[in-house]
Formats: sequence, C-alpha cells, structure tokens
Amino acid sequence: MQDLAVPKERRYVGVKETVLYGVANGGQVIGYNLVRGQLTFYLVTVFGIPSAAVTLMVFVLGLWDAFNDPLMGSIVDRTRTRYGKLRPFLLFVPIPLGIATVVFFGGAEFLSGVESNAAKIVYMWITYFIWEFFYTIGDIPFWGLSAAISPSPGDRSRCITSARFLSSIIGGVVGIAIPIFIDLSTAGTISWDLKQVFLFMGALAATVGMLLFFLGGVSTRERVVQSADEPKLLDCFRFLFKNKPLLLIVLSNILGTVGGIADVFTQYYYKLSLGIASLSILAGIPGTIMGFFAYLLIPWFEKRWTSKQIVIRISIIKAVVTTCIFFLGFRNYTDARVIVPLLSLQGFFTSAVASISMVVPTKMVGDTVDYMEWKTGERNEGMTFSLLTFISKLTGSLSTGIATLIFPLIGLQEVGADMVLVEGSGVNTRLWLWGLVTMIPQVLSLISLIPYAFYDLDGDKLKKIQSEIRSHREKLSQEITEQHTQEEANG
Repeated sequence: MQDLAVPKERRYVGVKETVLYGVANGGQVIGYNLVRGQLTFYLVTVFGIPSAAVTLMVFVLGLWDAFNDPLMGSIVDRTRTRYGKLRPFLLFVPIPLGIATVVFFGGAEFLSGVESNAAKIVYMWITYFIWEFFYTIGDIPFWGLSAAISPSPGDRSRCITSARFLSSIIGGVVGIAIPIFIDLSTAGTISWDLKQVFLFMGALAATVGMLLFFLGGVSTRERVVQSADEPKLLDCFRFLFKNKPLLLIVLSNILGTVGGIADVFTQYYYKLSLGIASLSILAGIPGTIMGFFAYLLIPWFEKRWTSKQIVIRISIIKAVVTTCIFFLGFRNYTDARVIVPLLSLQGFFTSAVASISMVVPTKMVGDTVDYMEWKTGERNEGMTFSLLTFISKLTGSLSTGIATLIFPLIGLQEVGADMVLVEGSGVNTRLWLWGLVTMIPQVLSLISLIPYAFYDLDGDKLKKIQSEIRSHREKLSQEITEQHTQEEANG
C-alpha cells in the first residue's frame, strides 16, 4: 500500500498567538458558562419566571437559531476586508455582547419590585434574544478562525487545544464562584441576595470576559487565502448538502443532545439531595485537575488513533464509567460522605474524556473545510462553523428544555420562586436526580455514535486530501510568484 503519511508541516502560528487565541476563548466562555450553566436556575429560582415559560422560550429561540446561525455563517463567508473575513467581527462584538450579558442577568434585580409575570417574561425574551444574537456574531467567526489561522493541521490542533484548555481554566471561574455565592447568600453570610449575586456575576463576565475575548481580534491572523469571489447566499446553503462528513458530525451532535441534561440537574442534586450546593466544588477538584492534564494527552492519542476512533472510544468509556458510579452509589445517593468521593471519581474520568472531546470533534469540523476546498475549490469557514455553533446552542437549548419538562415527572415542583421536592408523590425524586447526574444521560447519548458508522473522512483518505491540497496551494503560490516576476521584468 502506498504510504500516505503527511510530511512534517511548517509551523505558521507562534506560541504567543496560540496562547492568546486560547485566552480569548476563555473570556468568551465566562459569559457562555454563566448563561448555559445557570439559565434554568436563574430564570426559574432567582427571577421567578414559571418553568413552562422558560421551556417555551428556549424551544422557540432554539428554532430561530436554526436560521440565524447559517445566515450569520453566510455573511461571514461573504465578508471581504483588509483585516480578513473573520477578525472584523471579533473586533466589533465584545462590547455589545458584554452589555447584553449585564442586562440579561440584571433583570431579576432591575425588576425586583415588579410582580407581573408577563413583564418578567417579556424582559426574558428580549434580553435573551439579544444576548444570543451577539454571541452568534462572535462565536462563528472565532471558531472559523481556527481553520483559517493556518494551513497546517498541526497549528490548528494546537490552537483548538489552547482554546479549549485555557477556556476551561478561565471560564471555570463561574462554576466555582456561583455555588459559593449561593451558599453564602442562603446562609446570610453576605448581604447580597441571589438577584444581586447574579447581577455581579453578569457584570464580571461582561468586563473581564469581554476584554479577554477582544484579544481574538487583535492578536491573531488569517493565513489561509480565501477564494476571490464572494459566495452567493444560496451557494452557502447548497454547500451544506455537499458536505457529507459535516452533516454526519451535525447529526451525531443532535442525537447526543440528551447527554447535556446532566448539567441542568447537577445544581438541583447538590442543593436538594445533599443540601450543600458548594459540595460540587469539592467533588469537582480531581476532575478539574485531570481535565487540564488530559489536554497534554491529545497528541499521544492522535498518534495512535484516528479522530473517529477517539470520538467513539471515549464516548463508550464515559458511558461505562458513569454506569459504574451510579450502581456504586445506588443505596447511598443522599449521603455526602459516599457521594462526593464517587462524583470525584466520575469527574476524574469524565473530565479527561470531555477535554479530549472538546478538541478532536472541533478539529474534525476543520477537516471538513479542507474537504470542501478539495472538492469544490472554495473554503466556507463561516458556514461550516456556523453549524458547529448552531448545534452547540441548539443542543444546549434542547437539553435545558428537556430537563425542564422532566422536573414534574420526577417530583420537582415550583413553589413561589423556588424548586422543591414534592414529598409523598410516589416518585423517588432523589434517586432520579442521582441517575440524571450520572448514568442516564451518558448511556442514552451513545445513540450519537450511529452516524460515525458512515463517516469516512479519516485515516488515509484524509491524509491524501490534505496532501493534494498542500500541493495545489504550493503550485498556485509558484504561479503567482512567476506572474509577478514576469510583470516586473516587463516594466
């Protein structure tokens, strides 16, 4: 068999630019983690909005994203400036996105004297829509840049790893701060109520987070030459049906939506079953450490397994580990002395898996950009990564909506502005919560592996495509150089 190994690539992106790209993602993720991780808790428990209204909003705006993200992707692909087609958006969006974050999380405090649910619901719809709008404007170009920052797959992998690794550190501040403030506020240790806590966190995300996100526009370069012609809007949509590998990745992500419901129930499990929200910080320490370390293992895995093999195997490992944890804690799911060590063990394994799955699938999406360049001669980073961000937001919205619908089924009920256990309902709510933060989501999400049975942009085929693209670029560069030389010789 012909050896299709890719020769050693030239490195275009230096260490400084790689790190700053990651820091920028960290700034963006501070706000994202705050919104996605606390959306239901904030709107239902703190703001006092009925869960049915939250579910409806999440569902409707999730459908809006189905049109909004690809439209934004087509706008990015049609953009032509001296700064590139991606970086201009990263220079513009941090300020309005920061303002939108403060306004959204300030709602409970700003409307603290308002009793009308209708007014609160209107405020929620408007501010969440605006936040989603500006987040999309920044997120699609940011991840599109991961494919355009360098023609080298190695550079791209390092940039994506930097982005995921540093964002887990910087963005992780939210996951540590929120449970601590909730406990301090509930105990009366601090004078802030939960409304003021979330206003403060929104302001923190808006200032620190968006200042860091701004680095994505000022500290990076676009090095992959774009096609000279601006693609038409209809062409951008038609390309979706030509990119089979990308569609399979999208389908896999949609099928894996249920895996995200664990995040929604975690806050309620610690608060209602164990009684102390900040225990999540203690249980999360081993996972946090291992999650950072796992990024260093990615090159080791990439040398031994293809991207497709990595995705499949780590998904199976995650399902097996969480199933074992569930049964180990089956009889002691309300005993913090047993559960915290078990969830620490679960976090140790699943955080490693999560770190790897944050990098490899994103790199695979970048591979589909190369695939379309090889197939059609055009690069569509905007449209391609608009699907990535669309799926991320859609699955996040759907998982939140699904979780909200599950609340009454497992014995959780709204009482005033709080979510409480319904005693005597005949449902073992605490056991259901235990299953929903361990085994159930991960086992059900194994269905997401089905599309990978048809995914073939991997191994030797991918190496061949990348080799041919590189040869074509070198030939084109040589022709342009010869043309310039001839023009200079002719005067």
